[in-house]
Amino acid sequence: MLMNYKKIKALKYSIMFLIVVASVLSCDCSSSKKNPPPPSPEAIQEKRIEARRDFLEKERESIEAYQKDYNLEMERTGTGLYYTITKKSGDTILVETEDWVEYAYKIYSLQGELLYSSDDLGIVTLKVDKMDTEIGVHEALKLMALGDEGLFILPSHLAFGVAGDMNKVQPMTPLVYEIIILNIKKSKS
Repeated sequence: MLMNYKKIKALKYSIMFLIVVASVLSCDCSSSKKNPPPPSPEAIQEKRIEARRDFLEKERESIEAYQKDYNLEMERTGTGLYYTITKKSGDTILVETEDWVEYAYKIYSLQGELLYSSDDLGIVTLKVDKMDTEIGVHEALKLMALGDEGLFILPSHLAFGVAGDMNKVQPMTPLVYEIIILNIKKSKS
């Protein structure tokens, strides 16, 4: 009987020893497996800048591919607006800041899908650089004279930007505009 008691006691200690060893082995207490420190704000900013550069390069390539596909020779402004005046009226009345301009338009995606048109939505009248519309449209209008027709490609930052228009234009989408100047009411007349 004493022998069984010793065996049971030994077995009890063995089981407790195994539980302690298993607990120690299952615990990852080593300091060599620390999580890497989070990236610094500068590193995060640098990644964002690099991603933006990559996006702009791809956007520019898609705009240039569009020009090549449609055999277009366009000029590029310092802001990135691409344009060609397809029909010059010969008029000397140029659009300027604060002029009231009436124009017809068609807006296409780079894939050629017609998104919006003054045929469906009506002629637009706006005060240049003073009313809310795509910033690239204001710039485009100031490149035109009364009666001119122009073709413009607005990179996304000059069109609807990062939000799109919450309807047909997706975020960060370049757009093609056909614009015809119908009337100009000069602000300085």
